[in-house]
Amino acid sequence: MSDDHAHTHTHSHAHEHGHDHLHDHAHEHPHDHGHGVGDLTKLKTLLKYMLDHNREHAVELGGLAHNLYHAGQHESADIITNAVKDFETGSDKLAKALELVKDGK
Repeated sequence: MSDDHAHTHTHSHAHEHGHDHLHDHAHEHPHDHGHGVGDLTKLKTLLKYMLDHNREHAVELGGLAHNLYHAGQHESADIITNAVKDFETGSDKLAKALELVKDGK
């Protein structure tokens, strides 16, 4: 399954450089739609990738909220900041699941 579209994200770094980066979402993900367990190594790799990707988006959204706040868009910045907290909660759960998978649980 391929999601072939591109859009921009503001990346947050230790310094502000005031421009967006193109972030391509053309990712191929392995999928096992059978009823078997599938390749556990591939599943762990996919889960780790998705966890890392989710964390990257949380950082990008945090930078976006920061920029919106400084642009006077406080209400939208606050909503995005709360969404980032939700991303972080989700990432914490994914990290816990990954640890359980690694432990064979």
